[in-house]
Amino acid sequence: MASNQKESYIVDRYKLWDRWKPANYSYKHVKGARIAQILEDTGGVAPLTLELGVGPGGVASEVSRHGAKVIGIDLSPDALALAKRYCARYNVNLMRASGFALPFVDRSLDLVYASQVLHLFDAVGRLALLKEAHRVLKPGGRFVFDMKNITSHPARYWTSKKEKRERNFPPTSQIMALLKNSGYSSVVTRPGVLPLYKAPRVPNLWLFRLLSHTTFFIAVRP
Repeated sequence: MASNQKESYIVDRYKLWDRWKPANYSYKHVKGARIAQILEDTGGVAPLTLELGVGPGGVASEVSRHGAKVIGIDLSPDALALAKRYCARYNVNLMRASGFALPFVDRSLDLVYASQVLHLFDAVGRLALLKEAHRVLKPGGRFVFDMKNITSHPARYWTSKKEKRERNFPPTSQIMALLKNSGYSSVVTRPGVLPLYKAPRVPNLWLFRLLSHTTFFIAVRP
């Protein structure tokens, strides 16, 4: 799918968000707390942080509670409208922008993160996003993002068409290759949120990495 088609999809994807808002925000709070914990464990929460695909703001609001000023970008006006209301009392600034053309100068940010965004794109789209995040990061800056695990989404994996399955569940080796081709140096992984387990600290052990909803990649710009 072409980038402009993907961006159109992103614009439309939040139109039904209000219907499930309480449950969705509850999950996003847990996800945001988990991201903040991962950031603290892998170099600290940067004072100024960029979130790609901020959505309705559930993750950004939680990350901001850990000392970050979050700039959240999204292409969906519906999502940004929800985020504006929800994040009014948090240290979150919002703007409509594309992850493929970030409105920041080269080497200007210490930290960029994305919560379940890169699975929306194929390998070509992911590579473009990785390179654009790399461009705006300072040397030593981090790009933190997650990808879905097959073991915690078996029904979605086996019932998806091949194209969607390859897009949503790429092998770790492919992600590592894309990160290398984008210019990142050291890369480590951490387990994401565990089903029914709402504490942000998750042991970095193989069993927890296997059972978590997603796997986080923490990539450093040299």
